[in-house]
Amino acid sequence: MRLVIRVLGASLLGAIAIFACASPAGPPKAMTIKGFAFTPATIEVTKGTVVTWKNEDTVPHTVTTGIAPPTFPPLPSGASPTPFPSLSSGDGKVNSGRIEPTQSFSFTFNETGTFNYFCAVHPAMKATLTVR
Repeated sequence: MRLVIRVLGASLLGAIAIFACASPAGPPKAMTIKGFAFTPATIEVTKGTVVTWKNEDTVPHTVTTGIAPPTFPPLPSGASPTPFPSLSSGDGKVNSGRIEPTQSFSFTFNETGTFNYFCAVHPAMKATLTVR
Protein backbone atom coordinates (compact mmCIF):
# COMPACT_ATOMS: atom_id res chain seq x y z
CA MET A 1 0.00 0.00 0.00
CA ARG A 2 2.80 2.41 0.90
CA LEU A 3 4.56 1.61 -2.34
CA VAL A 4 1.40 2.45 -4.32
CA ILE A 5 1.04 5.77 -2.50
CA ARG A 6 4.70 6.63 -3.15
CA VAL A 7 4.43 5.75 -6.83
CA LEU A 8 1.24 7.79 -7.21
CA GLY A 9 2.79 10.71 -5.31
CA ALA A 10 5.93 10.64 -7.44
CA SER A 11 3.82 10.42 -10.61
CA LEU A 12 1.73 13.39 -9.53
CA LEU A 13 4.83 15.48 -8.75
CA GLY A 14 6.32 14.52 -12.12
CA ALA A 15 3.16 15.52 -13.96
CA ILE A 16 3.07 18.85 -12.17
CA ALA A 17 6.71 19.50 -13.06
CA ILE A 18 6.11 18.63 -16.72
CA PHE A 19 3.09 20.92 -17.01
CA ALA A 20 4.88 23.75 -15.19
CA CYS A 21 7.89 23.49 -17.50
CA ALA A 22 5.77 23.11 -20.62
CA SER A 23 3.86 26.34 -20.00
CA PRO A 24 4.71 28.85 -22.74
CA ALA A 25 3.85 31.81 -20.52
CA GLY A 26 6.61 34.11 -19.49
CA PRO A 27 6.88 35.67 -16.07
CA PRO A 28 4.23 38.23 -15.15
CA LYS A 29 4.87 41.69 -16.59
CA ALA A 30 4.37 44.83 -14.53
CA MET A 31 3.35 48.01 -16.31
CA THR A 32 2.87 51.46 -14.82
CA ILE A 33 0.46 54.24 -15.61
CA LYS A 34 2.07 57.49 -14.50
CA GLY A 35 2.33 61.02 -15.84
CA PHE A 36 -0.55 60.29 -18.24
CA ALA A 37 1.53 57.61 -19.99
CA PHE A 38 1.83 53.82 -20.14
CA THR A 39 5.33 52.62 -19.28
CA PRO A 40 6.81 50.98 -21.22
CA ALA A 41 5.00 52.24 -24.30
CA THR A 42 5.82 49.06 -26.22
CA ILE A 43 6.27 45.57 -24.81
CA GLU A 44 6.54 42.02 -26.12
CA VAL A 45 5.34 39.01 -24.11
CA THR A 46 4.78 35.31 -24.69
CA LYS A 47 1.32 33.79 -25.03
CA GLY A 48 -0.19 33.10 -21.61
CA THR A 49 1.64 35.93 -19.83
CA VAL A 50 -0.21 37.90 -17.17
CA VAL A 51 0.28 41.64 -17.63
CA THR A 52 -0.57 43.97 -14.73
CA TRP A 53 -0.99 47.74 -15.04
CA LYS A 54 -0.70 49.78 -11.84
CA ASN A 55 -2.18 53.28 -11.82
CA GLU A 56 0.36 55.55 -10.14
CA ASP A 57 -1.42 58.73 -11.28
CA THR A 58 -3.86 60.75 -9.20
CA VAL A 59 -6.75 60.26 -11.65
CA PRO A 60 -8.50 57.16 -13.06
CA HIS A 61 -7.36 55.56 -16.31
CA THR A 62 -8.31 52.55 -18.42
CA VAL A 63 -6.55 49.90 -20.48
CA THR A 64 -8.66 49.54 -23.62
CA THR A 65 -7.54 47.70 -26.75
CA GLY A 66 -8.31 49.05 -30.20
CA ILE A 67 -7.83 52.37 -31.92
CA ALA A 68 -8.21 55.44 -29.73
CA PRO A 69 -10.91 57.90 -30.72
CA PRO A 70 -9.65 61.24 -32.01
CA THR A 71 -8.72 63.84 -29.44
CA PHE A 72 -9.99 67.34 -29.82
CA PRO A 73 -8.30 70.67 -29.11
CA PRO A 74 -9.56 72.67 -26.12
CA LEU A 75 -12.82 74.44 -26.79
CA PRO A 76 -13.17 78.23 -26.78
CA SER A 77 -14.38 79.73 -23.54
CA GLY A 78 -18.11 79.28 -23.03
CA ALA A 79 -18.48 76.46 -25.56
CA SER A 80 -20.16 73.20 -24.67
CA PRO A 81 -17.67 70.47 -23.75
CA THR A 82 -16.95 67.70 -26.21
CA PRO A 83 -18.52 64.45 -24.99
CA PHE A 84 -16.12 62.11 -23.20
CA PRO A 85 -15.25 58.96 -25.11
CA SER A 86 -17.20 55.95 -23.92
CA LEU A 87 -15.47 53.74 -21.38
CA SER A 88 -16.74 50.84 -23.47
CA SER A 89 -14.96 52.03 -26.62
CA GLY A 90 -12.27 49.96 -28.29
CA ASP A 91 -12.42 46.53 -29.88
CA GLY A 92 -13.68 44.67 -26.81
CA LYS A 93 -10.67 42.35 -26.43
CA VAL A 94 -9.37 44.09 -23.29
CA ASN A 95 -11.34 46.67 -21.34
CA SER A 96 -10.27 47.28 -17.77
CA GLY A 97 -12.97 49.77 -16.87
CA ARG A 98 -11.81 52.56 -14.57
CA ILE A 99 -8.56 51.84 -12.77
CA GLU A 100 -8.61 54.17 -9.79
CA PRO A 101 -5.37 55.72 -8.41
CA THR A 102 -3.21 53.13 -6.58
CA GLN A 103 -5.29 50.28 -8.05
CA SER A 104 -4.21 47.77 -10.67
CA PHE A 105 -5.66 45.67 -13.48
CA SER A 106 -4.36 42.32 -14.74
CA PHE A 107 -5.07 40.47 -17.97
CA THR A 108 -3.77 37.15 -19.30
CA PHE A 109 -2.94 37.32 -23.01
CA ASN A 110 -3.85 33.93 -24.50
CA GLU A 111 -4.06 35.17 -28.09
CA THR A 112 -1.05 36.05 -30.23
CA GLY A 113 -0.88 39.30 -32.15
CA THR A 114 -0.26 42.99 -31.70
CA PHE A 115 -2.61 44.87 -29.41
CA ASN A 116 -2.81 48.65 -29.59
CA TYR A 117 -4.32 50.04 -26.43
CA PHE A 118 -5.23 53.41 -24.98
CA CYS A 119 -6.92 55.10 -22.03
CA ALA A 120 -10.61 55.65 -22.79
CA VAL A 121 -10.65 58.63 -20.41
CA HIS A 122 -7.51 60.19 -21.93
CA PRO A 123 -7.32 58.85 -25.53
CA ALA A 124 -4.00 60.56 -26.21
CA MET A 125 -2.45 57.92 -23.92
CA LYS A 126 -1.47 55.05 -26.23
CA ALA A 127 0.78 51.98 -26.15
CA THR A 128 1.37 48.68 -27.95
CA LEU A 129 1.69 45.12 -26.67
CA THR A 130 2.81 42.22 -28.87
CA VAL A 131 2.08 38.61 -27.90
CA ARG A 132 4.23 35.90 -29.51
